Parts: sequence; structure tokens; C-alpha cells
Amino acid sequence: MKAIPTLTLTLLAAVAAVAQQPAPAAGEPKVELKADATDEPKVKLDGPEKKDLGDAPAPAAEATPKLPGVDNLTEEQSKMLIQGMGEVSNYLRGVRWQEALEKLTDLEEKCGENHYIANLRGAVYTRMRDFTKARVQFVKAVELTKGLDAEGFHPKFNLAELDFVTRNWDAARTAFQGLLKDPGKPGAGSDTLINFKIFICDLQQKKEADADVILSTLDQYDAESPAYYYAHAAKLFIQDKKDEANEWLESAKRIYPKEVNEVYNDSLVEMGWLETLQ
Repeated sequence: MKAIPTLTLTLLAAVAAVAQQPAPAAGEPKVELKADATDEPKVKLDGPEKKDLGDAPAPAAEATPKLPGVDNLTEEQSKMLIQGMGEVSNYLRGVRWQEALEKLTDLEEKCGENHYIANLRGAVYTRMRDFTKARVQFVKAVELTKGLDAEGFHPKFNLAELDFVTRNWDAARTAFQGLLKDPGKPGAGSDTLINFKIFICDLQQKKEADADVILSTLDQYDAESPAYYYAHAAKLFIQDKKDEANEWLESAKRIYPKEVNEVYNDSLVEMGWLETLQ
């Protein structure tokens, strides 16, 4: 899996979900995640005993949610698009790229051209290491999201990722810095990930002082992001101190959920510091 980047169009969602958790109220102590926590929350069920509901009417079926930027679709088309994108994601995980492209073509014929399809098609081409075609699709997705800041952020991030995976450090750094000010940015959780990407660009360009400035802003007790641990690991990897670097990764693995760590593992895989997503 060394040669296959896990594009952030799906992974960023994990970061965004964490970032949307409510922040502690002012004055509350920051929660420190502990690796050896074993207590599970206990739920006390109070209330009346179960009663015979008789012939209660079945709940109405939920309507298919409207997707931003494709308001012209019928409910049937929206449902088809959502289900189809899920299938494409499964194909990507299964390294079934041709099937993914065929499904996207089918979706476009039935639901019309839209930024979701373009962005996913760019992801498929990126997995195939066809960066030229991937860039065309991400640019197209950005154009199709004009006026939709939140939707446009994802293909913009993926364009920055293309520069990152092709080791065009100056372009990647500039693109990521622009995303920090992007009006569609999901939240603080994405700031941390973006700064981690910039940190790696600085390491690769031997800008140790700039990298250390970013490292000093990362929080060891950040409940949402393992960036502190991964930045220390990256700094050791670039010095070829693999055992020490892996100790930092093991700490992150014990503290943070797997899906959050995978967001950061991806960058290390692309740098050749990890052979697989752990």
C-alpha cells in the first residue's frame, strides 16, 4: 500500500467530525486522554415498565437529505447519488479502481455533472497515480462549487495534497497556508492537520526553524488530534531514528481512535516513513 495515498476527501471527514464535538466550557480543565482507561460509562435505565403499544403506527420513512450544490436533483436521484458514492468509496478501499470509474460514469449519466462525482473521480485517479487526470477533476470540482465555500474546501485540499504527494513542497506549502484562511474550512481540527502538512514540507526543505515554530504550537494534551505525537515522530524519521519515531506513534495509537490516527499515518506513508497505514 506504500504507493497508494489515502486521499483526504474521505479522511478529512473524520477530522471534521471530531472538530465538531463541543469544546469545554470556559474554565473547565482540558481532558487528558489516557491509554489505560478501562471504565466504561454506566447507563441507568429509569422509567415505567414496558407497555403494550398495541397497533401503534409505524414511523414514517425519512426523506433523503438534500446535498448542497445539487438542489435540482429529484429525491430518487439524490438517493442514487448518495448510495453510489458509498459504493465508490468501497471500491476505493478494495482497490477496484476501474469499477469505481465505471460507477462514477453511470452516476453522472443519471444524476448529471456535479462536484461530488468530480472530486471522487479525482480520488480514483490519485489512487491510480495518474496525477494529471486527478488534478483536472479536482479543478473541475472547485469550479462546480463556486458560491459553496464549505463544499469547495475539500477539492481545494485535495489539490494541495497532489502537490504534497508529488513533493512539490513550495506549491504544497502555499496551498495549505491558503486553506488556513479559506472561508469553507471545517474547523479547528482541520487547522491542526493542515499545519502538520506544512510542518512536513518544512522538514523536507530543511527549514528546521520554521518547523520548530509549528511544533511549538501543537498540544500534547489535545483531545482531538495526535499531531503533537506525529510531528515528533516525523522529526525523528527524517533523522533516520526509526525506533524512537515509532515510540511516538505507539503512544498516539494507545491514546487516539484508529480513524483519527489514520489521517496522520497517510502523510508518513507518502514520505516513505511507514510502509502501510497502521
